[in-house]
Amino acid sequence: MQTHPSGCGLERSGFLPDRTVHLHPLDLCNLACSHCYSASSPSKRTILPLEPLLAALPRLRAEGYEVISLSGGEPLLYPWLPQLLAAAKAEGFRTAAITNGFRVTPQHRELVETLDRIAISFDGLEARHNAMRGNSQAWARAVSGLRYLAEIGKPAAAAFTVTNGSLAEVPEFIEICAGLGVRAVQLRPLVMAGRAPEAVADQALSEADTARLWLMAQTLQLGWEGEVAVHVDLAPAEALAADAGAWSLALEGGPDQRLSDAVNPLVITPEGRLRPWTYDFPEEFDLGHLQDLAPTRRVWISGGLPRLRRLLARTLHAAGLEDGFLDWFAFQRDEARRRLAA
Repeated sequence: MQTHPSGCGLERSGFLPDRTVHLHPLDLCNLACSHCYSASSPSKRTILPLEPLLAALPRLRAEGYEVISLSGGEPLLYPWLPQLLAAAKAEGFRTAAITNGFRVTPQHRELVETLDRIAISFDGLEARHNAMRGNSQAWARAVSGLRYLAEIGKPAAAAFTVTNGSLAEVPEFIEICAGLGVRAVQLRPLVMAGRAPEAVADQALSEADTARLWLMAQTLQLGWEGEVAVHVDLAPAEALAADAGAWSLALEGGPDQRLSDAVNPLVITPEGRLRPWTYDFPEEFDLGHLQDLAPTRRVWISGGLPRLRRLLARTLHAAGLEDGFLDWFAFQRDEARRRLAA
């Protein structure tokens, strides 16, 4: 088995290539997007103090995590972000952030350059993007951010939320990104979480839309090979079921199991809750609080992790009974909700 220089194993843990902590340090955002999964806005004020985060970093590293991926809220508004990034780097983490682009500017160059990866989020071409963001400058600022990253030689990526209206805009968006020097585009089907169920439920992808998106992504990936990497958060249900062995570490358990063996990604909410897999996963499956990551505490092993293993086994079985294409993490969340309802 290969090992990381830190001693962390590199064997697979789920369907992600890296063992990742999705950290949401605040719910404050300069925008109030109609589809926001965390319902962030300028009026929100929940924020994680820096001290418990710094104290948790060594434990997260020891549990096998490799990447701290920041979201929010708007992560570049987190007031202690420079200190957090410096500490994460010192522990050997790679760092990433997804941002709306408003702070990807020369005024924040030092902060931008500290991050290993930056993705700027989009919801369609200019008119649609601005409408969903509720800000007439949202598109211009996001594009300006991508252009600035290219100017300073920073690898840039874009995350595109796909709705039934923006589906047809994907090919043109990829072409725009290629012209801006973007190296990767992640296509993310609209998720019914946060404000979305009330504000944009009519924009969800149908089963036919989902199939079209997957086929479109494969075509675009081939067409832009070598210039822009195109990834879609979908997979054929049969392929997911066939690759269930990727979760073998999660299902095995045992006293020596690391948290990243079983939960990848691990989500940390602005309240400091430890949540498996997605921000909108049912809170009944939370694994505890950030303070539980102190060096001498391993609450999840005797607490919520066995329950998660049972849920995961059922979800993998359920995926094998599906047809078409699945957004795996949304499918996990929905299966958890069905189990709770039952």
